[in-house]
Amino acid sequence: MSTLRYTISSALLLFLAVVSLNAAEAKDTLKIATDTLKVATDTLKLSSDTLQQKNEKIGVVHLDSTMVISRDNVRQVPKLKSPVYQGAYVNVDIFNPIATLFNGGRFEFVVSFDVSLWQRLFPVVEYGMMFMNHEFSNSHYKSDGFFFRFGANYNFLNFKPDRKKDHTFGVGVRYGLSNVNYTVSNALLENLYWKERTYMTNEKRNVNVGWFEFVVGVRVQVYKSFFMGVNVKVRAFPHFYKKEIDYPAFIPGFGQYNTNTATFGFEYILSYQIPYKKKQNIVNKISK
Repeated sequence: MSTLRYTISSALLLFLAVVSLNAAEAKDTLKIATDTLKVATDTLKLSSDTLQQKNEKIGVVHLDSTMVISRDNVRQVPKLKSPVYQGAYVNVDIFNPIATLFNGGRFEFVVSFDVSLWQRLFPVVEYGMMFMNHEFSNSHYKSDGFFFRFGANYNFLNFKPDRKKDHTFGVGVRYGLSNVNYTVSNALLENLYWKERTYMTNEKRNVNVGWFEFVVGVRVQVYKSFFMGVNVKVRAFPHFYKKEIDYPAFIPGFGQYNTNTATFGFEYILSYQIPYKKKQNIVNKISK
């Protein structure tokens, strides 16, 4: 009987020693990677087993139960904030200077400058000039002037802070203001009742004209800071700042003038984006 008791007691002590050693070994093998583990939370798949201490979750245990990943050890990818200012653009229209050379001796060009705010709102200022020297069937029309257009576009495409390209698709509105000088010489006036013909030459006149524009445009990043794009414009509601005896046939920036008539415009744009530091900081955060 004493031998049996001794055997049972020895077996029990051996069992307890083995359990204690296993527990101590398991405790010693729990290693926390503090300096070498960098894991994105959206790509890591872990076991649902959790390590509990004082009813608080302190980490997640792998299936092999040898490594604990604490919340302090997991390096999360920072949530990128979109800065307000995201670059400026210098734009040159190359379509109208070429097209107007073949349109009645008229030459017109325009340059513009716009700024990206949140990559959504693009305030824009445009400046242009027009020169015209045209022979009609019975008169000679000469005109020159400059114009300003200012407004904004709203971008519906590609405005996330982690975007790789700065393509845009936007719609916008402008207000145009033009100052134009014009003269008409050898204009034929006919009186059908008296059957008389008179040639008239008016003095050089100067008028200020305003109008509204509605714009739809696309701009594509071709290479680094260089862009290409197209704009389609509808110009309407022309109005003169004071009444005149006669009005110019062409308004710089607006086109051919007819009362209560809208005109359409097309631009083929070459753009250069002025680099800025905040964009480089965003790229660096994404690449890390």
